[in-house]
Amino acid sequence: MARIAYGDPSSDRTQFLDYWLDQQQLGLLALSYPTDHPAVEAVLPDLTIKAWSGWVAAVTSAVLKDTPMRPVAVAMWSMAGRSVAAINTALLRRNINVSCFLSMAATPPLPGLMPLASGGEKLTTHGLWARTLEDAPDGIADRFIKSFLKELNAQRQLNGNVIVSDEVYLRQYICNTPIMLRGTPQRYSAAGVSWDFEAAQEDMRATHFSTFPFTATILPTERVDEGHVLGDRSAWHFFNVQKLRADAARLDLDVISWAKLRAFVTEMPGRLYREVEAGHFFFLGARGAKETADHIAELIDEVGELRRQLCMIFGPRPTDH
Repeated sequence: MARIAYGDPSSDRTQFLDYWLDQQQLGLLALSYPTDHPAVEAVLPDLTIKAWSGWVAAVTSAVLKDTPMRPVAVAMWSMAGRSVAAINTALLRRNINVSCFLSMAATPPLPGLMPLASGGEKLTTHGLWARTLEDAPDGIADRFIKSFLKELNAQRQLNGNVIVSDEVYLRQYICNTPIMLRGTPQRYSAAGVSWDFEAAQEDMRATHFSTFPFTATILPTERVDEGHVLGDRSAWHFFNVQKLRADAARLDLDVISWAKLRAFVTEMPGRLYREVEAGHFFFLGARGAKETADHIAELIDEVGELRRQLCMIFGPRPTDH
């Protein structure tokens, strides 16, 4: 659930990202997937990324009803990165021009980056991705959850306090989610499970490069999260460059502007990158939460400056992202 960013009723708010975002004068709209968790009670096993993105945009639009000019930044953690292009598209359709997208160890919509169990991920009787199963020998069937509990323990040791106990995490935070939000070929409908690579790619809008936003990255450092630590910076840079190419292809750049664009692309990865020493849950605990909030504020400003530079290179023509 999205309360991983703000805590549960029994937690210390200062150990979570929301508290430190508030210190930066940044508000938080934390959106939880429809699940079978009692706090949500919205079982939608056939939910697609496209439908989820439309819901995100609708809720964001409703929140902005009285303050339509309020700046918006979108932060994505872990699996949420799969929906980046779809969410950007949905927000733009509602005239919500997001100032910054931030990947917090978020997996980009490239094929093969989401590990898939042999034969597909286990589903509950309601068709949701089974994260916890009562009939498992240890009560935890999902391999990701086992690694998450190890990382939660690492955060406790790093911060010198509990933050979230295993029991509270399993009861208040983790839940069974719609399988198609993973963006893998494993699909689900009323007829059951099917496999369709093309449908997954189109759902994520993975090759619609012009619909991608500029995305900055905040990464952990520990080997336990090696896929994000080693791969995210270059993967998100790939999409940033493809977005630039899509925009530049429509323009007749002169020699000077072309040279500036080349320099811009070279500098971009370093300017859109920050790290926090920890694993996948790097933003949990006061230390990591504060550092992450500081990086978010910095990157929002950095993306704003990059946009201004890009406008000077491309000329007065506005770009959608």
